[in-house]
Amino acid sequence: MKVTVRGVSFDNLTINEAVREAFRGEETCRVVTPNALMLQACAENPRLAELLNESSLVLPDGNGVLLAARRQGTPLKERVAGIDFGERLLSEAARRGDRVFFLGGEDGVAPMAAKRMAERHPSLQVCGCYWGYFEKQGEENQRVVGMIRACRPQILLICMGFPTQELWMRENLPLLPSVRVAAGLGGSLDVWAGNARRAPHVLQSAGLEWAWRMLSNPSRLHNFPSLVRFWKGEINKK
Repeated sequence: MKVTVRGVSFDNLTINEAVREAFRGEETCRVVTPNALMLQACAENPRLAELLNESSLVLPDGNGVLLAARRQGTPLKERVAGIDFGERLLSEAARRGDRVFFLGGEDGVAPMAAKRMAERHPSLQVCGCYWGYFEKQGEENQRVVGMIRACRPQILLICMGFPTQELWMRENLPLLPSVRVAAGLGGSLDVWAGNARRAPHVLQSAGLEWAWRMLSNPSRLHNFPSLVRFWKGEINKK
């Protein structure tokens, strides 16, 4: 069942259901995890909504999305944060013996994230890592795609931010036949590598993880006007 919020159609699943769904079927499962900021960007640029809606799984990352869905009378089951979904994917990959590739972050972030997650999941098979600051078109991109293809991952975690990671998945996944599940997970690698911290659980439960992110990283403050526009849009619809 789909629930549409601000033009983006979400799969109404729990995190456990989403992980099971990701491994179902023969085609590559392309997973995106929109939050309120991404919904506002989609409201301002419908092509971004189309980009998200053509994905295999669209999961609600953020209490803002859940609140907006509840206000319009179509509640979602639960928040499925990208980083939590990614951790469940890694746990399942370790159990299944699937190979995982980490793509994204600054220099050294992906290998450190892979090392720490392999320590957490001793059976995890990380077959490769590469940073996210490469040319997404042309020869350099072709080299990166060739490297990933040679590593033959079943799981590909792409952490390059919205909409770069979603565009890259759409354009390049057809060239990676071994990949069964690909997920765009934003800043997850930075957290796994220990370079960033998630909000305390009390703030996550209160729906204030966005405030923690902005206070922890003031460069994110430029996103605040977009959040205000998102909530104004929701208020106007009440």
